[in-house]
Amino acid sequence: MANLSPYRSQFLLKSCPNLRIGQSVHADVAKRGFDSNPFVRAEVVSLYSGHGSQRDVRQLLDEMTEPNAVIWNVAISRFFHAGDCNGAREIFDWIPSPNGVTWSAMIAGYAQNGRPRDSLLSFRRMRREESCAVVNPNIIAGVLSACAQLKDLGFGEQVHGCAVKIGTYTESDAFVGAALVNMYGRCGSMGLSRLAFDSVVSKSVVAWSSLVANYVRINNFPVAMEVFKEMIRSGAVPNNVTLTTMISACSGISCLFYGRELHAAVVRRRAEKPDIFVSTALIDMYCKCGSMSYACRVFQIDGSLLGCCPTPMWNAMISGCVTNNHLDDAFCLVRSLGRSLRSGAWLNSVTMAAILPACGKSLSLLYGKELHCYTLKYGLDKEVVVGNGLLDMYCKCGKVSSAKNQFDMMIEKNTISWTTLIDGYGAQGDGHGAIEVFEIMVREEKVEPDHVTFVALISACSHSGLVEEGLRYFELMTREYGITPTGENYGCLVDLLARAGHINEAMNVIRTMPIEPSSNVWGALLGACRIHGNVDGAELAMQHLLELEPERSGFQKLLSNIYAQVGRLDSAQNVCKETIALGVATRLGCSWLDKPSRFNEKKKRHGKQIHCSTA
Repeated sequence: MANLSPYRSQFLLKSCPNLRIGQSVHADVAKRGFDSNPFVRAEVVSLYSGHGSQRDVRQLLDEMTEPNAVIWNVAISRFFHAGDCNGAREIFDWIPSPNGVTWSAMIAGYAQNGRPRDSLLSFRRMRREESCAVVNPNIIAGVLSACAQLKDLGFGEQVHGCAVKIGTYTESDAFVGAALVNMYGRCGSMGLSRLAFDSVVSKSVVAWSSLVANYVRINNFPVAMEVFKEMIRSGAVPNNVTLTTMISACSGISCLFYGRELHAAVVRRRAEKPDIFVSTALIDMYCKCGSMSYACRVFQIDGSLLGCCPTPMWNAMISGCVTNNHLDDAFCLVRSLGRSLRSGAWLNSVTMAAILPACGKSLSLLYGKELHCYTLKYGLDKEVVVGNGLLDMYCKCGKVSSAKNQFDMMIEKNTISWTTLIDGYGAQGDGHGAIEVFEIMVREEKVEPDHVTFVALISACSHSGLVEEGLRYFELMTREYGITPTGENYGCLVDLLARAGHINEAMNVIRTMPIEPSSNVWGALLGACRIHGNVDGAELAMQHLLELEPERSGFQKLLSNIYAQVGRLDSAQNVCKETIALGVATRLGCSWLDKPSRFNEKKKRHGKQIHCSTA
């Protein structure tokens, strides 16, 4: 370091990858006397605070005769950047006279580290201790961000009024304007969000992006698309955040046409390498729109432009294959990802959460166990999303005892964990086991169930013939837990009654439902009528099913079987003819049998069996 200068010292200190190397550079800088330079001194403080060394930072500040505002602010910002909120607060408490920039660093730092309540407390303390002159646009934006996280509309409106009153915010301030748009939208007040947006004279890309994101957040995708088009017409250039949000909106409405338009816009504005998040959103969008060929194209082309596919793109592709039932492709992708660890991509918890459902769908217990071993080896099983995936995989494969072992080993459990285990017992016809798990869940562990939990529980009672218990839990759902029954819950109740032969009671439930019966409800009635040979109930259910889902051939085949079951062969034949005349395609039944080295697929159609296997 013969040619070391104060400027080069700043660069070296900023480039230090860890504290040990930083201490070595600091020693050399101090030896040459460069640490008296205010800019070098700021970098030294940034180095130690960035690595969470409170003791060293305190010693450095004590050695300084009069640390200036820049030094204090650098230390606070770096502690927050390292995620050490307590360290930042300790530094702040040492400051004799904090200024507006310091308060801004505290308020924004708490908000960015997921502690919005502390952000609001800091703002209140500042208002008590300081004059209004200290309040600046950065402080207002930081407080509004905290209000957005807490969905505290009342306090957000107070901050808005305060900013206008003291002159901190004017309609020409695009920075605070964008924060207001975001805050009102996150708090669920889209009218005020749009009003705040319209009042901003100079609309920034951030403001446009916030408004688009607000509409996407409430699933109002058509309006989000209109706002995006309005943004383009205004001459604003969308950034990657805007594009990612809009592509996600196309995923939500499965709109391939607009999705391809956005893809074209992404390619046109691309300078060099693709943005990872935009490419991942494109893959996800194409998969959700059912266009796997386009998803593969983005995966291959953008992956090659990036040098190698990053993990998020692999995960989006794997998840898309599973969603679209391309299970073989999903398994191949996971194996390829496992072999490409040197390229920087790896199997993480998101990958496991995506591929484990494929093991359940294909009943591939051997591969599921292989993935389970991988999660144990790399500690991924400790994450609740992976634990739930393993739990579901074992239940789907019929290994409830293995599922129970996995459940007992999970460090963290949530409502999904308990619901999955209840559903696993129900699928095996063990209603009493499902009830026992539910009682432990709510009585001993004090976990709040949701409507999906009761779907699993009542379904378990239905498949075990526990009618009285099922009725009791349906009543308990509304009376004790205040859960409003959904169409799924009513479908389970109808199935519970009808499967036990109480067809009239089931039909009475359908007639008195406060919501419109869905195809699941009528399908449950039709299935139970087949068990008990109830033609009248089957014909009524079929009438409604044809109105709701005329393209599904399974219902017609079920009615035909009911007619044949009671000896009405002419009626059965007529239903088959009507199905053919309507042009309703007969869907292929498909089941997968797991083998050590291959998957065997067996398909049935019109009574003929077709066997094919893929290595």
